[in-house]
Amino acid sequence: MSGATLDQKTRKLLTERGLASHINDTKWRELCAGIRELPFPPAYQVKVLDAHEPYPSTIEPAPTYWGDWASTPEAALGVHVEWIRLAPRYTRHVARLLPPVIEDCADQLRSLLRRLRIPFVESEGFFTIYGYASGIDFDTT
Repeated sequence: MSGATLDQKTRKLLTERGLASHINDTKWRELCAGIRELPFPPAYQVKVLDAHEPYPSTIEPAPTYWGDWASTPEAALGVHVEWIRLAPRYTRHVARLLPPVIEDCADQLRSLLRRLRIPFVESEGFFTIYGYASGIDFDTT
């Protein structure tokens, strides 16, 4: 469970939905710090416990923007994040007449998550990290 105190509403949500904690504050901080090792900070979609929809509502497999990891407080990530989906590809526009270039850091991200022992699921080109979940088969190899 996260080191920050969970409020009564959050505890009730976890109990009602049968969710267990999979990431603590230390792991969230390590992840945020480790993102700096990657060639670019991956864009992400986040679902918090008390929201019905993730933000942003959709995410492309290769967004044209980077994730805003520098201004994301680690503690806020850990306490209420149900899951965060990372897009390890970035579409970089080179020039008007040239096709865009897709940069990919999937191998580096996978290696980082394994090194930090952060449980994740890799599916359809995305990496999903669960702060809270039930019945998830995490990628371990």
